[in-house]
Amino acid sequence: METGYIDLQSNNFFVECFRESMPLVIAAILLYLYYNRRINIIDMLLYAFASEAYTLLSIGPTFTATFFVGMFIFFEQAHQLFTGRQYIRKEYLFLLLLPLLSSIAVFLITQLYRDPFHYPGGKLFVFYTKPLYFYLKTYLPLFAIGAKIVQERKQLSFEQFAESIKKIAVISCVIASIQVAVQLTFRNVELSELLGLQGRYLMQEINGPLGLRVQALFGEPKVFGAFLSLAIPFFLRDRNYKATAVMIIAGILTSSQTFWINLLAGGLVFVCLPQVMTVRWKIAGTLGIIIGLFLGVAASKEYFLKHYMENRHQPLYQLLFERSAYRYDNEAVWGKSNIILGIPLQRDMELPVVDFLRDEPYLLISGYGAGNSPFIPPNYFFGQLSYQSNIEGVGGRNLNMRWFFILAEFGAVSLFFFFLVLTRTGQHVTSFQRSYLAYVAVCFFFSQIDLFLVIVALLCAYDDNGDEKITDPTAI
Repeated sequence: METGYIDLQSNNFFVECFRESMPLVIAAILLYLYYNRRINIIDMLLYAFASEAYTLLSIGPTFTATFFVGMFIFFEQAHQLFTGRQYIRKEYLFLLLLPLLSSIAVFLITQLYRDPFHYPGGKLFVFYTKPLYFYLKTYLPLFAIGAKIVQERKQLSFEQFAESIKKIAVISCVIASIQVAVQLTFRNVELSELLGLQGRYLMQEINGPLGLRVQALFGEPKVFGAFLSLAIPFFLRDRNYKATAVMIIAGILTSSQTFWINLLAGGLVFVCLPQVMTVRWKIAGTLGIIIGLFLGVAASKEYFLKHYMENRHQPLYQLLFERSAYRYDNEAVWGKSNIILGIPLQRDMELPVVDFLRDEPYLLISGYGAGNSPFIPPNYFFGQLSYQSNIEGVGGRNLNMRWFFILAEFGAVSLFFFFLVLTRTGQHVTSFQRSYLAYVAVCFFFSQIDLFLVIVALLCAYDDNGDEKITDPTAI
């Protein structure tokens, strides 16, 4: 063994126990601080979101501190509802029913019109109960979180939220710098995993010249990159350019295309588009420009790939463009383009779903049912590592492009109503807040930031007294 290197192979059991227990420990601490009024509901949610590197893997990768906090809030809200101390607002009752209506529509389609799905082992019962599992495990807790935020809106403010985001961003960058220093010094996977890094993001050539992708304590590097991109507008607004530079450096070290796309979206929303535009027009305009730019890049990809190949050994090119080049330069390997509207989709995630919906376009109305992606026929995943899993009906596609996720799983009708509710604003919102909501909604197209969008949407939909004052909930 080389001098200066630590061997923790014999401590794998300790590492696993530590990582498995951390979600419960973090959730317990946050709930204790919240109910003792040391932090507010949004602080608790954001800190839980920023610690999702630790998961209860023995049960599943989604069992994080956020999950346990969300379930606790869900049971609390359910108890208040059944005891008459809480009620569901009429305007949100339809949102509560949308996933159920989508599931009923899928049932009718498969029974009366056409059944395009694959049922491993004839598990038809699982296909129809999977949406219920998703509804109870994911949707209802998120709905309860939204209800809790509305319930406590008088004690919350957008500026408190901004301060929490900046604080978590700074702490996360410190943690990321420690992760880099430890990994480059000791080159030990187990030690780095104790600090929140994941083994698959360490010492791989695709991870850039440093051989790793930082993630602080976030679930993945791309989620950390997305969070940093959402924090940068607050630092720029406060003219804190040193902190902004630190955020950008940390974002670069995530080696995430999401970070750069979000920064591009931020420049368009805050700088290029008029401040007087409504939130929905800002979202539509920004996405339109981004797609246009992607189409231009896709049309010129041969030139860009040639330029990259000529400079691929330079550290700067490896750091900034290696993963993007990999996404665009794989048609020859697979014999099929993965580029849709100029955007290079992940071949094991979004692309099979797009191909499936192309062949079954009627499902765009209802979606294929929440959590039902394992029942997409396995031929759409041929050549992928997940191909055998799909044959066996194991796992699923947790799509990162979240507006597309809603469209695919819940359908266009649900997407329309979700978009209307999550992009409306109250009379009190400032120009910056309106632009920030539009920015988060655009980033939601590329990033898995469901909780983040719910928080910002609710903060912008209510006035400072906790009353909902919508200027025009249907106006675009």
